[in-house]
Amino acid sequence: MASKFFILGFFLILAMVSCKAEKPVEQKKSAPPVIAKSRPVALSEEQRTELGFPSRIIAQVEVAAGVKAEPFFATVVMRSENLKGDKGFESKKLAGFSIHTTKADDIMEKFRASFRSRGYLIFRSHRGYGALPDIVTVIKGNNSYDILKVQGTEGINYNLDTKAIITWLKAHQRDASFMIIGAGPDWLEARFIKPPRNMRAFAKKVSAFAPDVLTRDTRSVEKLSESMQKTNGFNLAWE
Repeated sequence: MASKFFILGFFLILAMVSCKAEKPVEQKKSAPPVIAKSRPVALSEEQRTELGFPSRIIAQVEVAAGVKAEPFFATVVMRSENLKGDKGFESKKLAGFSIHTTKADDIMEKFRASFRSRGYLIFRSHRGYGALPDIVTVIKGNNSYDILKVQGTEGINYNLDTKAIITWLKAHQRDASFMIIGAGPDWLEARFIKPPRNMRAFAKKVSAFAPDVLTRDTRSVEKLSESMQKTNGFNLAWE
């Protein structure tokens, strides 16, 4: 009889344990992702010789930025033709030097005129948007449109090549006088030398040619016009 009570008690205890709420499994917190940043490669002595830029120009930018210059490579299309019918292939060519800096505007403003008088152009080649340093680059050139040619600036989604963009810019120099101060593969920024008389009308032309400039902060032509007035310049972008 005692054994029966013992067995019954055992099953009652087992049932009580199984009815208890299970303790939730703690989710292990994953470690935050680590973003590996490649260290900039300094411009070597061989590359400095290959460039043939005056050493003073490179030194001035290095001192102003507080960092060593890096090589800047432009993408060029090498003309050739093979049995497959390929007419060319892309290659990298050393075309200037760059520096990473959070003082891009000050450095460009400081050297733009003196460099241009000597046949060199300084411009923003990459935008960090405040989260990362900008990249400022120096190349040979006398006309700011040379910046677009070196960068190969295009609006692929709008069937605009570099030549078409330069043609549009030249045509609108009649509305306002400006110069290119920055460019990348699908964007450019310009600074007014003489602003247009009607900023809203010019902003309308800008948004029609490069619709992607109408961002979250400048959803309308009116907002874009106000931004252009404030910055004394304009951007073109084709995302």
